[in-house]
This record gives sequence, structure tokens and C-alpha cells, in this order.
Amino acid sequence: MITAERRKKDINWSIAQNPTVISFTKVVKKPVNGHFEEVTEDVTLTVRIFPQKTYDSSITVSSGTIGTSYKNTAYGMLADSEADLSVDSKTSIEFDCPYGHMKVKNVYPQIINGEICGYDCGLEKVM
Repeated sequence: MITAERRKKDINWSIAQNPTVISFTKVVKKPVNGHFEEVTEDVTLTVRIFPQKTYDSSITVSSGTIGTSYKNTAYGMLADSEADLSVDSKTSIEFDCPYGHMKVKNVYPQIINGEICGYDCGLEKVM
């Protein structure tokens, strides 16, 4: 059976193989006096960004009255247990990296015996 310490060591080793430093402003909407107020926090992390699937099959074209945007969901990100990542309807994370402008779409905590060992994230590249 794998231990939490071993899983954390494996995640840190994987990040060290191809590290990318990202900085972003985390925007969290907190309820204040009956409405949501945005609270920002500057965060810098060392993560690993990697391709998840083939590039051609994952591009989405969104065409509206304002213009056309292209989104690619072929990337993933691995972060260590200290990252404290979460996204939902009240929290969003976007950042620039060597791969382009990314938005975190989902976060999957890696949990062993009730302890968070790291985070596996799905990214969306907005072109």
C-alpha cells in the first residue's frame, strides 16, 4: 500500500522533472452583507504542465456576437500538496505560461488516507 509521504515524494519528483513557475491572482468571491465581494490573492507556484491528449481533437471554437475564441483542453497540471488549489463558480484561476494563457477548469485532489498529497488539474488554453 502506498503511503501519503511516498505519494508526496512521487509528485514532487514528477514536478522536478519539468518544472514551470506560474504566477496568478486568485480571485475568490466571498459573501459580505448579502452580496459577493471579490477578494484577490497573489500566488506563485512551481508546477508541471503536460499535454493530456492529442491537440487536434480538443479545440473548441466559440463564436458569438463579440468575436470568435478558440479553446484547447489538451493540457493538465500537477501541483504539490502546498498549492491549496480549488475552483468553482466563486473561484477562478488564470495564468500565463510558456504554453500560453491558461485557465484551470477542474481540480482533483490526490488524497491518501485522508491527507492531500497534491493536485491534478485540467487546464483550458484560451487562444
